[in-house]
Amino acid sequence: MHLDTPQRGLALANELVAEGCSTFTFDEVEKRLGKSKTATANLLKRMEKAGLIDRVRRGHYVVRQLGVLGTPAAAEDVALSVGAALHSVSHRIAYRSALYEHDLVVHPTRSIQVAAERRIRTKTLSGRPLQVVIEPLEKLEVGHVSWRTSYISDRHRAVLDAAQRPRLVGGVEVLAAAFAAAAHELDVEILMDHARRLGWAAALRRLGSLADALALKPLQGALQPLRPITADLDLEPGTDEPTVWRDSRWRVRWPRSVDELLAVTGQ
Repeated sequence: MHLDTPQRGLALANELVAEGCSTFTFDEVEKRLGKSKTATANLLKRMEKAGLIDRVRRGHYVVRQLGVLGTPAAAEDVALSVGAALHSVSHRIAYRSALYEHDLVVHPTRSIQVAAERRIRTKTLSGRPLQVVIEPLEKLEVGHVSWRTSYISDRHRAVLDAAQRPRLVGGVEVLAAAFAAAAHELDVEILMDHARRLGWAAALRRLGSLADALALKPLQGALQPLRPITADLDLEPGTDEPTVWRDSRWRVRWPRSVDELLAVTGQ
C-alpha cells in the first residue's frame, strides 16, 4: 500500500473494518504497510485528523464507528477504548463505569474506572481520565465477563464493588439507586458466592441492609452475613456525616434516612 494520497488512510480503515479489527497498534500497522516508522506515524496522524481512527493511548488505536466520526471513542464506546489500551493487561471495567455500562446509573463519571492487576502508565483514554484500582488476579477475575473487546464486572460484581467502596462510585445515593435498579436481575446465591470468594463481608452487609430496609425484591430477607456480626459498620465508610439511622439486624449506620434513599431509588 502506497502512502502518497489521502485515500490511503481510508483504504487502510476499510481493510481493518473488513477484517473485523476494531482495535490495532502502531506496530501492527507498520508491519502491515512495510513502511518506516515516520511514514506510518504520518499516515496515522492524517487518519486521526480525518476522524477515521482514535488514539486511545500511545501506540494504541481504535477504528471510529460509522456515524460518530469526530467523537472520541471513549465517549461512545468505553469497552472499545479500554480493550484497545489494555489488551495485554488483566483488567475489567469496574465501579461507576461498570454501573453505567449496565444501565444502573444515569450519569457516568468523567473518569473511566478500571480494575487491573498492576499500575498502568496511561493517565487518559481518548481524553478522559483513567482511574485504575489495583486488585490481585484472584479477586480481579471474580464476576468479570467479556464485554466486546474488553472485560467488565457482571451486575453482581458491579453492585458489590459499589458496596465495598461507595465513595468511589459517588456515595450512598448512587449505591442505593444502582442496587435498586439491579435487584430484580440479581441471584442471591451468585451475589453471596461472589462476596464469599472476595472475602467482602462488609460489602454484603451493606447490600443486605439496603435490600431489607428498602424492600428490594427478591433480595429482601434473603441475604445472609458471611460471618457473625460483632460490631457496627458505616454504610459509607470514610465520611464524617452523622448517623441518621441504624439497621439493627445488619448493624449498619446510615448517613441518610430510609425515606431519603427510597426517594433516590424511585421506590
